Amino acid sequence: MSFKDILAVVISAAEDEPAIRAAEIVAAKGGGHIAAAFLTPLPDEPVAYEPSVVAGVWAELLTRARTDAHAERAKVEERMARDGRPVDLRAGEALARDLGRVAAVHARYADLTVLTRPSEDGGDGRHDLVEGVLFHSGRPALIAPPGWSGTTIGARPLIAWDASREATRALSESYDLLEGAEMTRVLTIDARTKAFGHGEHPGANIAAHLERRGMKADVHNVDGAGRSHAQTILAEAAAFNADLIVMGGYAHARLRQFVFGGATREMLEHSNLPVLMAH
Repeated sequence: MSFKDILAVVISAAEDEPAIRAAEIVAAKGGGHIAAAFLTPLPDEPVAYEPSVVAGVWAELLTRARTDAHAERAKVEERMARDGRPVDLRAGEALARDLGRVAAVHARYADLTVLTRPSEDGGDGRHDLVEGVLFHSGRPALIAPPGWSGTTIGARPLIAWDASREATRALSESYDLLEGAEMTRVLTIDARTKAFGHGEHPGANIAAHLERRGMKADVHNVDGAGRSHAQTILAEAAAFNADLIVMGGYAHARLRQFVFGGATREMLEHSNLPVLMAH
């Protein structure tokens, strides 16, 4: 079994080249079909005291956004035609703050949704797209970093394992990408044995499960040494020469993650590798 229906969420042909490329790699691996959701962020209604002024200015902004989107869509169509496989190009538009929910609706009709991760300053609005898919689609998301130009996904996967429901879900959704991996690494960070989490030997049970599925897997238990979980995961992925990170997304509420920080949000801003997440 493999991902047969893959959706790339695209706003810009140039900026979303990593998502398009990742979707093509996944499709080639399993003979899957690619669809692209071309989404147009519309401007918010301007604030002014005179309603007639607001209506006129907003109409002009909407027209400009749609004109720019029409030109960008042509670039996306041209880029996706290069792969030589049929591509189903869909379109949607919404206010920028609602675009994640639109992406989630499209994602429900695919096995896997591929997106480009937010920029490190988080100012490009892509957090909403990723969070919309993770929280509202019921599907996994594969998130590629800006500028990524890799050639493999899943040859050397790193599983960030904390024995949580979210990590379990992400792993189960990643099996298609892990098939045929030359080596899989299970990473635990500051793991401690506990009744409702890690077993007596953290990571050993899930590694044994992977091996029963025919995957070669080793376990690497590390001390975070004061680093954040995201920093530790990225350092260990680099040391392992990983081409994919698999991890659960948003084990805590988004508000808590936003206020206090968290591995998910940090990974969404700094990962230099494709990350498969599920919530």
